[in-house]
Amino acid sequence: MRAAGLHDIATLLNSQAVLIRNRHPSNPTLVNLITSRIKGVIAASRYVLCNYNVERQNLSTVVKITPGRQAPTVSTLDSHDGWVAVSAMVESKDIARVMDELEGAGATDIIVFSMSNCRADRKRDLARLDEDSADLAFLQTNLDKMAGLTEKMVGMLGSFDDRLVNLEASILPIHKSTQRLTHLADNIDKTLKAVDNIVTYLDLVNKEERFITKGPDQENILPYLKAMARIKDALEYLEGKKLKACEKVMGQMVRYLGTIRMKDAEDLFLDTRQLLKAGMLHLETLFRKWLTAASEPIDPHVFVRDNDTPTMSSMYLQNLSQLSQYIFSSESEIGYAVDFTKPYIDIRSVFLVKTLQPMSQASMLIERNPGSHYERGSSGFLKYMDCAVKMFKAESNLAAKLLPNPTHRLVGFRGAIQPALTELVGMGRQINASIRRSGTHAEIFMLFDVLDEYGREIRELFDEVLRTAQKKEDEVQDLINAFSATAVRSFVEFLDEAKGKKDKDAALSTDGTVAEVASGTLNYLKRLLDWQDIVEVILLTLGDGNWSTTTLTGVPELLSLSAPARNPNAGPAIVKHYISDVLDTLVVTLTLRSKSYKRAALGSIFLLNNFNHIAKQLRSPSLSAAADEDMQAKFSKLVRKQIDNYQESWKPCVENLMDVTYVKGGALKTSLGNSDKQLIKEKFKNFNTEFEDMWRAQKSYAMPDAELRNQVLRGVKQVLLPLYSRFIDKYQSMDFTKNPAKYIKYDKDQLERMVNQFFEPSA
Repeated sequence: MRAAGLHDIATLLNSQAVLIRNRHPSNPTLVNLITSRIKGVIAASRYVLCNYNVERQNLSTVVKITPGRQAPTVSTLDSHDGWVAVSAMVESKDIARVMDELEGAGATDIIVFSMSNCRADRKRDLARLDEDSADLAFLQTNLDKMAGLTEKMVGMLGSFDDRLVNLEASILPIHKSTQRLTHLADNIDKTLKAVDNIVTYLDLVNKEERFITKGPDQENILPYLKAMARIKDALEYLEGKKLKACEKVMGQMVRYLGTIRMKDAEDLFLDTRQLLKAGMLHLETLFRKWLTAASEPIDPHVFVRDNDTPTMSSMYLQNLSQLSQYIFSSESEIGYAVDFTKPYIDIRSVFLVKTLQPMSQASMLIERNPGSHYERGSSGFLKYMDCAVKMFKAESNLAAKLLPNPTHRLVGFRGAIQPALTELVGMGRQINASIRRSGTHAEIFMLFDVLDEYGREIRELFDEVLRTAQKKEDEVQDLINAFSATAVRSFVEFLDEAKGKKDKDAALSTDGTVAEVASGTLNYLKRLLDWQDIVEVILLTLGDGNWSTTTLTGVPELLSLSAPARNPNAGPAIVKHYISDVLDTLVVTLTLRSKSYKRAALGSIFLLNNFNHIAKQLRSPSLSAAADEDMQAKFSKLVRKQIDNYQESWKPCVENLMDVTYVKGGALKTSLGNSDKQLIKEKFKNFNTEFEDMWRAQKSYAMPDAELRNQVLRGVKQVLLPLYSRFIDKYQSMDFTKNPAKYIKYDKDQLERMVNQFFEPSA
């Protein structure tokens, strides 16, 4: 069909063939034949031919897998008993699945072919087969030619083999002689190089003499260290060779160093390790210079302000570290040990002392300003301690870098910090003694601050520093224990002060205002709560209630604070107990002092002012947390009691306004006898005298609390004014005297104005 120019089979597969007219009506068989062949081609394009081998016992199973368009062709395999070969048609779209199923059913040698029943295709295949046969014939001819050439080449190679055997027998003796000569030449070269190396070492003295004796350049020490290394290598090499010619050179090395006496040749060889001593001395001197230059005192306030750690200049640190490491590593090789301990201690101890000196001086301000109000964190000594421990920690890091020898490092670090540590502890002892001598409690809060901060942060740093220094005596902890003893002692002392022992001879205030002992006690208690954490620890160390039974002589000079209580309520409870005991003691002290006033009213005013001040302070935020309701109620009750006592002092005055109304014959008695008139005059006179005396005295009394003053005067007026009003209303219309103004000096409003002038010094 292709030869006839018809469409491709692929096109036909997608076309609908319609027979329009038979060109040969007389021969319908040809048309049917063509149509049948076209149908066969179309049908065959959807199928492939699948050939496989299978055991006969599985034949029925696999035949069901490949039913095909026609029944499969089955033939027996002679080479395998019980096996058959099967050829079946399978649709192209199912071939993948069918192959998997066949393999699962035991089929082998599965081969798939495309199908074609086109004669043109078979003709083309036959033509291609003819071409392939011709190619094979040509290749066979060439192969025969190559076989002949190969046979000739084998003969030639055999001839070459024989010739090479003869050549080897001739050249082998020559080769062995050449190897011996080559080895001899190599030995000569190595010997020449070794001799040249020895000559170089022998000449090294003359080359390096001037450079070594001059000393290192401070700006660039590396060339000097390299020269030292070259000399060290030369000495080790010459010593290892033990050549007689080396003795003279070693003598020259020792001589130019200028530090070793010339010796006999036999002794010089034993002392060759002294060769580098001069160079090492130069390096030691350079180390001192660099360390001194890098140890200029610095301003400690800078890194305290920036919360930084003091460090050495990176340039100096790098140079000193490299230099010390080189010297340390060279000690065992040279046999000369350089001990930097003493210069390190001398230089760095002065640096630490001078750097910390401003802090030390600032911490003494407490002695120059006794009694000043201390603010948390303002302690110069606290900053001094913080600065010192940071510098000690930095010094530990520096010693680790500059002193590679562990023994030298320990001794150097310990010696460097000791003078500064001694001065720190000495200053702390001076401050502690100053606080104990001061007799006031303003400075004790500085100790609370120091103890609090030391326990929070500084102690851990000091412990680390002292462990590094391996110090057996802990001077810092002894100082803290002395501070702790003073702090514990202060609670016992303050309770004594609340008893009034310290200022028992102090003059009482003339106006009954709040006593200094009361205001001072409350201020002290409020400030205690600012450091409640450390106060709890101190009181727990003292023991609950022991502040009342312990004497000052019973407190040791050194006292270690107890650990915080495991019970979280123990600390606040002991603080409340101490405050309660102090206030109870203060009440007793104030009550005793009030009895020193000649006027009972002034004593009542004195207690009223003090108890009211205490009650208000206990309700303030600063003390309310430590004062429970019972304590507040207790002082409120004391205030009410003193108000009642004060009103009782008005009794002599108010009694004059009390009288008896007489009734005669069922009617009020309106006529007065001489005795009645005289009695009324006496009552007015006595009232005026008592009131005026109280007015003159009590208008100068003090009652700073306006609310309390109004409450007290309101109570007075509620009793006095109604009685006085009734009294004058009753008698001013009676003819008890010819001169009423002499006895009735004040009306009700005037009396009230005068009462309002009580406790007003400016009235």
